[in-house]
Amino acid sequence: MSDFTTVFQDDFSGSRLDTGIWRSQYSGQYGNGMFRWDPGQIEIGGGVLTIATERAGGSWVSGGLSTIPEGQTYGRYEFRARIEEGQGTAGVILLWPSDGQWTDEVDIIETHDPDRDSFAFVNHGSPWTTEYVRTDVDEWHTYALDWTPGNLTLYVDGREVASIDRDVPSQDMAFGIQGHVLGDDESWYGGGPDGSTPDRVEIEVDWVRVSAWTPGEGRDEQEPEADAAEAGRWIAAEADEEAGEWDAAGWSGEAEWNAGETDTAADDAEEDEDPLAAFTTDGEVDWEAVAAQVRANFEETGQWFI
Repeated sequence: MSDFTTVFQDDFSGSRLDTGIWRSQYSGQYGNGMFRWDPGQIEIGGGVLTIATERAGGSWVSGGLSTIPEGQTYGRYEFRARIEEGQGTAGVILLWPSDGQWTDEVDIIETHDPDRDSFAFVNHGSPWTTEYVRTDVDEWHTYALDWTPGNLTLYVDGREVASIDRDVPSQDMAFGIQGHVLGDDESWYGGGPDGSTPDRVEIEVDWVRVSAWTPGEGRDEQEPEADAAEAGRWIAAEADEEAGEWDAAGWSGEAEWNAGETDTAADDAEEDEDPLAAFTTDGEVDWEAVAAQVRANFEETGQWFI
């Protein structure tokens, strides 16, 4: 039995925002003076939520929304999203106190990198704890955060990528999504917008599911949801560990996943085999076939593997 029970799921299939879920749409000037929030920057269409950050004369305007004042203590937060590149802009998907007063904050995704080659997973505790996750955030990925007493565990496409266990919040928190524009002095983000920054930068969200933590009594049978094709690509990165990098689907940089330890020589021999060999013809990987095999393996065993 699962430890989580779904509270709500929004697939943004209608023509307007469901304000019964998203109780707060932000408005007003942001504290750094670089932009203002306007509910008009929140768009619904084609089954996707879009938050648009745009130039507005000599300034910028963006959008943000959350479930404030509704929240919960502990739970699972899942969503499929992408955040476009843009120097001096950022997207943040986060947990914030449901009373609206800043005492705790968990940034599930905070795009400190303008190229969107990675993101920061941040717990604003004492001390602040930041884990950097190397992922092409401007492509579609499925993210999941499990928040339980004393622990925050983050998944990308069904793979655990980070865990934080220091000064984890223990109060009711709301779920939110918001755009930002940075100032030139905010060096952690790489500074403010410049001539390379598009006039419009979008956060797109395909769906959101929020579940309550109900240990041993949950009705959710699924594990953190993964996209089969993306799961195959994570595994490909693991397989190419020795090479250190790969180029499929725009990914570049060092592979992050280490093959698990094995207890037998036979297992070691199997790990040395390229799991993509059966799906490769003339050096080209058939990713659709990989995805189908990954999905079949998950349905049979509950584990993502080729």
